[in-house]
Amino acid sequence: MAYATTAEIESDFKDAAFTTSTTVKAADVTQFIVESDSLIDAYVGTVYAVPVSSGSGLQLLKLLSRSLVTARIKRIMEVKQEKNSSPDQNIVGVLLSPSKVMEILKDIQKKNIALAGAVLLTSGGGFSSHNNTHDIAPVMKKEDRQW
Repeated sequence: MAYATTAEIESDFKDAAFTTSTTVKAADVTQFIVESDSLIDAYVGTVYAVPVSSGSGLQLLKLLSRSLVTARIKRIMEVKQEKNSSPDQNIVGVLLSPSKVMEILKDIQKKNIALAGAVLLTSGGGFSSHNNTHDIAPVMKKEDRQW
């Protein structure tokens, strides 16, 4: 399940329609959505079951996905415009900057931001142990038999 749709991305741009003949093609937008959602799932999936499909957590992930995709399209359109007399003519401001999106994703991964409606993984990501749950780092000593 994609967190954003091509129609939602189009609505973020003034008078934009992505077709097979535009600078950024509809297939490109679809691929950008897949790539941004994969990045989001890579971070969120260490803490929550993905894809997140309900609740206000889903709405946050939609915003993050749209922000990543619109920022990418905005950069492409700025570079590929034929004339640069009005460089932001058909381009709206980015919803959230890519660096802000990454900051939010890292906060979700660290459990500083909770995703309402998302199913929390019981193990906290990867594996579960007393040391992992309580953030106890292993100590390895040189020349000591520890096993």
